[in-house]
Amino acid sequence: MSLEPRRKPRRPLTRAERWALDGVGGALLATGAVGIVTPGLPTTVFWIGAVLCFLKTRPHAVRPMLRVPVVGPAIRGFLRWRPFGGGRKKKKPLPKGEEGPAA
Repeated sequence: MSLEPRRKPRRPLTRAERWALDGVGGALLATGAVGIVTPGLPTTVFWIGAVLCFLKTRPHAVRPMLRVPVVGPAIRGFLRWRPFGGGRKKKKPLPKGEEGPAA
């Protein structure tokens, strides 16, 4: 039995929302690709934004971006961050003798 409240199902994106997210994600992906060869322009930040856009519209396009050896681990680490649903650990019950700090 779960104590967490059930989430409402999300409504599907409209065509305009899908196109807008695809456009923003494509622009962020292109800017990050330019950042690979341009010194001083970060790649990871732009690709994280692109991944967040593409996760909503084209989840199959995210997998190749996560396989890039230089920025893939950073993107995966960001997606595992708590506000995005990752990193939630359930509390383990303590053994009988360790119920708290000793006073």
